[in-house]
Amino acid sequence: MKIAARILVLALSLNLLTAAAHAQTIAPDEDAGTKGERYRKVEIPTVEESVMAFENGDMETAYKNFSQLAPMGDAEAEFYLGFMMDKGLGTTLNPFGAISWYRKAAEQDYLPAVTYMGYVFSIGHGVSKDDKEAFKWYTRAARLGSADAQNALGTILRDGRGTKKDYNLAAEWFLQSATQNNARAQSNLAAMYFLGHGVKANLPQAVYWYNLAAQQKDVFALTAMAAMYRAGIGVDKDPAKALAYYKLAADQDHVPAELDLAKMYEVGEGDKTKDPSDAAVLYARAAKQGSTEAETRLGYYSENGVGLPQDIPAAVSWYTKAADVNYIPAMMALGHLYEDGKGKALPADLKKAVNLYKKCATAGDAAAEMKMGTLYRDGKGVTKSLLNAYEWFALAAEDFPEGEDKHTALRYRIEMSNALTEQQLTQARQFLSRWKPIPIINQY
Repeated sequence: MKIAARILVLALSLNLLTAAAHAQTIAPDEDAGTKGERYRKVEIPTVEESVMAFENGDMETAYKNFSQLAPMGDAEAEFYLGFMMDKGLGTTLNPFGAISWYRKAAEQDYLPAVTYMGYVFSIGHGVSKDDKEAFKWYTRAARLGSADAQNALGTILRDGRGTKKDYNLAAEWFLQSATQNNARAQSNLAAMYFLGHGVKANLPQAVYWYNLAAQQKDVFALTAMAAMYRAGIGVDKDPAKALAYYKLAADQDHVPAELDLAKMYEVGEGDKTKDPSDAAVLYARAAKQGSTEAETRLGYYSENGVGLPQDIPAAVSWYTKAADVNYIPAMMALGHLYEDGKGKALPADLKKAVNLYKKCATAGDAAAEMKMGTLYRDGKGVTKSLLNAYEWFALAAEDFPEGEDKHTALRYRIEMSNALTEQQLTQARQFLSRWKPIPIINQY
C-alpha cells in the first residue's frame, strides 16, 4: 500500500470518538432588524460526522464540514482538508495549497500529518524536493510511533539521503517498524541481516523476517524468498517454491519478479515446462513498465521467432527503445542486427552497426571492444588497421573476466602484435597506458 493511503488509514483510526451531536456557536443574525435579536445559534458539524461523510463518499459534505472545522484549529480537520485539496476530492485539485493545512496539523503533532510531511518532501509533492526536510519530519513522526515513518527513516539512513549514512541506526528503526508488523520494514530488516549491514550477517534471521513480510505479500520479500529458494541460499534449494513466490510477486506487476519468472519459463525450471511464449507475456508486462531488459528480450524473441512470431521491424523497435536509454545489451544486439541485415526486412547498415559498437566499446564493454578489434582487423565498416585492432583486442583481454572470451582476446592480441613493427607497438602501448573508458549514462 502506498504511503499516502497508509497515512489516510491511520488518520481514519485516530481520534474519531468525538460526540455525535452537533456543536453549537453563535453568529450575527442578518434578520436582527426585524426580529429584534442580534445573534442566532449556528450548528457546527463534528469531526466524527465529517469523517463519516468522507468514508461514505459524500465528498461535497466532507469538504464543506472540514472547511468549517480546520480554521478553528482542529488538527484532524486540517489534515483531512489538506488531503481533499491534495487529491481533488470535493474541491479543485490543489496540492500546493494543501501543504499549508498539512503543516498546521503536523505542527500539532497529528501523526498522519507529520508522516505525510516527510513523504511530500521526500518526493517533492506540492513542495520542492528536500531530503533534509524529509529527514526532519520522518524523524519526528518516527519518534511519535509511526511505523511507516520509522521504515522511511530507516531507508533514509541506510541510503544516506539528507543525512549521513548510518546502517546501525537504520537497522534499529527498521526493527521498531518491523515489530509493528510493517511488511516493508520487515523486508528491509531482512536485507540488512542478509548483507550484514548494521547488524551481524545472519541468514536464519534474514529468512525469518523475509518470511513474515512475504506472508503479507510484500513484493520485495516474495522476490527475495524466490531467489533464495532458487539458489538454495539460507533455505533448501526448491525451484518449485521459487516459482510460486515469483508468481505471487509477478501478479503484483513487480518487474524483477516478472523478469526472473520469465527466465525460469525460458528454461523450464521448477514445475513449469519450458515455454518461451509464457515468458514473452511476462517480458511484455515488464516492458510496459519500462524495463530495458524486457524490451531487449522481446527484441530477441521478435528477431528469432522465439515465443513470438518472427517480426524484424518489431525487433528493431524493441531494441531501439532500450538502446535509446543506453542499455548496452540492446545496443549490441541492434548493432549485430544492422551488421548482418535481414534481407528485405532490414538491409544491412554497417555505419549504424559500427557507431553502436564503438559507443559501447568506448564505455568499456569487453564484447564491444572485441567486436571493434575484429572490425579493424578485417576492415569491415572501418578502414583496416592492425594497430587499432591490436589496441581493441588488448582492452578486451583486460576487461573480460577469466574464461574463453578472455583467452580468445589474448590470442588475437598476440596475433596482431606479430604483425606490427616495434614502433607501432610502442605507439599502441602508450595509447593503452593513457586509455580511460568514457561511461555512458544509463537512463534506465
